[in-house]
Amino acid sequence: MNPAAAFLRIFSFALVALLLPASTSAAPPTRGPLPHVDQPDAPGSPLDLRSVTFGQRGTELVLRFMSAGEWEPSQLVGASANAFCVQIFYGTLRTPRARICVVDRGENRAGLAYSRLDPFGNAVENRIISATISLGNDKRSLQAVFEPSSANLRQGRFSWQAMSSWSCAPKPCTDRVPDNGNVIARIRPLAEPRCFGAASRNPRFRCRNRDLRMAVIPSPDEAVLSPNARCTIVSMTVPYTCQFGVRAAVANRTVALVGDSHAAHWRGALEVVAQARGWRGFSLTRAGCPLSAAPPDLPKARRESCARWRRAVQRWFTRHPQVKTVFVSHLAGADVRVPLGRDRVSYTINSYLRAWRRLPRTVRQIIVLRDTPVASVNASICVDEALRARRRPEYACAISRRAALRRDLAVAAARRPGMSRVKVVDLTRFMCSPRLCYPVVGGVLVHKDKTHLTPIFAATLGPFLLQRISRHI
Repeated sequence: MNPAAAFLRIFSFALVALLLPASTSAAPPTRGPLPHVDQPDAPGSPLDLRSVTFGQRGTELVLRFMSAGEWEPSQLVGASANAFCVQIFYGTLRTPRARICVVDRGENRAGLAYSRLDPFGNAVENRIISATISLGNDKRSLQAVFEPSSANLRQGRFSWQAMSSWSCAPKPCTDRVPDNGNVIARIRPLAEPRCFGAASRNPRFRCRNRDLRMAVIPSPDEAVLSPNARCTIVSMTVPYTCQFGVRAAVANRTVALVGDSHAAHWRGALEVVAQARGWRGFSLTRAGCPLSAAPPDLPKARRESCARWRRAVQRWFTRHPQVKTVFVSHLAGADVRVPLGRDRVSYTINSYLRAWRRLPRTVRQIIVLRDTPVASVNASICVDEALRARRRPEYACAISRRAALRRDLAVAAARRPGMSRVKVVDLTRFMCSPRLCYPVVGGVLVHKDKTHLTPIFAATLGPFLLQRISRHI
């Protein structure tokens, strides 16, 4: 090959490389349980299982299976002839004590049915599980996501085995995954990769995971569209409530989360706590409207709407005396309308105190969640550029703690004498060092915009929030 041709070839390869889209992040680590692959061993059955996945991802359980043949939900009838079920075992017991089956909920819609079993395998309780279910277009796969308490699973160890049956002739075709024995599993406060998110800054031990060095989960483009942690609407009338945590039938405590949009982004962390402690939670939040007696510096219509919301919140607590613990948070540094001649700081502090004192005495504990640091205006651009340059974005895009962290006057109010029922939880150390605050922590993007946490990062704060509030509750 002559020199001119060789140069042209190298130039062509370089040009193609430049034109290809740049990868903005490393391959993300595996989140969630791994599949258990099964060999063909039930010929003639469309439910000859090829793979089954069952276990925890985040705070939820994921059930996923793929079969050899096609099937319809209308063909499945619980634990009868045509069925796919997961049997759940506790401790060293050799007989299953619960069963989760895919069933037809009518009109060919798939659902999950839970059965609690006695020591002889007889069902003593049957109910439908609230789950998010998606069917594959291939008619051979299903995924269901649901909370552990739906299957009466609490923190700790259990084991499972999947089984399918089909009415083949002359005798039913059956399959099991695994073929021998059970899969050992565990329910944790949060199931994520090692050192994921806030866990990478655990003060109790140094945690490193090389797979997370160049990871950014979610990407900045995905994060900006991500909603806060899931919350089931309870009421669309003021003060607009939704519910998180475990279902009411198994809850041992009822709590509430109150405040502006910065309270709402803490719901991801509180969901972890609620699942771990068996709590039912109500979320009462309104953008731009913290739980305070000070009028926010907003246009008149929004200011009056905020006042109505605050009055409705006070009435709501009177009607719900079962709520003993309230979590509050808000955007630190938000402007308020201060009466002429009053000092802004002391007026704002006293306004928090007045609002908390208006809560009925049935509220025994108020936990102030110290507001989170803010991101720089161009944080998402910086993160993308750092990844393209193969630089670690948490360091390349860090900003000073002084710029990121605003004084939280609710914390100052909580530390006033005589506020014995008010406690403070400050998790700043999981986002900041003594000098810097980071846009990415443990492979997780901290902010979805300038001031709000991504729901994934908020969830990784959950185990540490659980540790802190265990001192008070």
